[in-house]
Amino acid sequence: MNEILFVKTAEEAGDALPQTDVLYVTDENVYALYKTFFPQNTCVLPSGEDQKTLRGLEVICNALVTARVDRQGAVVVVGGGVMGDLAGFASATYMRGISLYMVPTTLLSQVDSAIGGKTAVDLGNLKNIIGAFKMPQKIVICPAFLQTLPAREWRCGLGELLKTALLDKEIYAFVSLHIKEIVAREASAVGEAVRLCATFKKGVTDCDPTEKGERKILNLGHTVGHALEACDRHKQSHGEYVLSGLYTEACMTDAPKDTKQKITALLKEVQPLTFDFGGESITRTALSDKKNAGGKISVLRLKNIGEVEEVLFEPLEFAAKYEAAKREEKII
Repeated sequence: MNEILFVKTAEEAGDALPQTDVLYVTDENVYALYKTFFPQNTCVLPSGEDQKTLRGLEVICNALVTARVDRQGAVVVVGGGVMGDLAGFASATYMRGISLYMVPTTLLSQVDSAIGGKTAVDLGNLKNIIGAFKMPQKIVICPAFLQTLPAREWRCGLGELLKTALLDKEIYAFVSLHIKEIVAREASAVGEAVRLCATFKKGVTDCDPTEKGERKILNLGHTVGHALEACDRHKQSHGEYVLSGLYTEACMTDAPKDTKQKITALLKEVQPLTFDFGGESITRTALSDKKNAGGKISVLRLKNIGEVEEVLFEPLEFAAKYEAAKREEKII
């Protein structure tokens, strides 16, 4: 089981991390902002989803060799979801696995991607198709890192934050009441939303660490979201595709009217992007999703806040439902 430690300052975060036999991994943007946070043994990669490849994995593993990190050593990831997925996968595979520590610096990684042990790289246009489950020893969450996030990364995090709010009545009650403050980055509202979301996800993933049952609820909005992301070649951030996927999937699965109204009310505050991909291309991409079974495409239906069920669509049905949902989405 991983431990989540909530701290107030970067200095406190640094004190909670190992100091020897360790390689820090980050991207150039985070490194430029927080240079004094990093020790000498730091691997700095370019930023962006296109780093999350087997070639990126090789770069980190070579850095681990150069730093002479052994099987008792650790990888410390400081950054967002891309670095967490990539360096987390390196920690899962280097010397058949070494310890992992996460310091998430984006809203998305603090509420979602740093928690639960999913690590992966992309293969061509297929997102997260090669990966492993690797639970971190510790996740250190510091809200001070969020102060420097660009607007796009904030919207990205809101996608996963709103998804989580729809999965839990307590979180939904808080987020729906404070959505304007959260969108505006009001510190106390954001801090509480992050704490609630991170704690919720830890509870789900601790009970189902390898996604055999309950953990599947965390894929709400992601079947369509991942398909949009692949078709659009990752031009936007991951969470922006999830924002679009949340309402599309609610329409596709005939979610109750009241539930769709609650989703719409939240989405109107963040104004999700629209995408003009046809049902055929989205279906073709969705067919390669890891969640599918028996040639059918898995989509989650939100029956009510906190109540989710899986729906399996035949490909032709999925395409038709998607096209119908696109027409209904125009009300947002």
